[in-house]
Amino acid sequence: MNESDIFVRKTANYRVWVDESGVGRIRILKRINFKILVALFEELHGEIKKRMSENPGKVHIVFYISKSLHDEMSVNAKEFLGFCQTCMGIKFELVLIEM
Repeated sequence: MNESDIFVRKTANYRVWVDESGVGRIRILKRINFKILVALFEELHGEIKKRMSENPGKVHIVFYISKSLHDEMSVNAKEFLGFCQTCMGIKFELVLIEM
């Protein structure tokens, strides 16, 4: 994979990337609003699907968040993450990070 094929988004609040194996990864560093969370998943899901066009399979996304931010996460955000896993055919992993 060359430099132009790498998908990465970095801000002060989050990092989003697709690794070499096609797994999407989101790391939340600071609080973000629900609209941004949905937009991140939409963009990442589309990028993974585009990369999987030659070899279709289940989309895999790993979501990294600190325990403190997870505890503060809204009910809507938690429900959305559950929806992604059960209704959109996404293999979803939630990794709580101790900071």
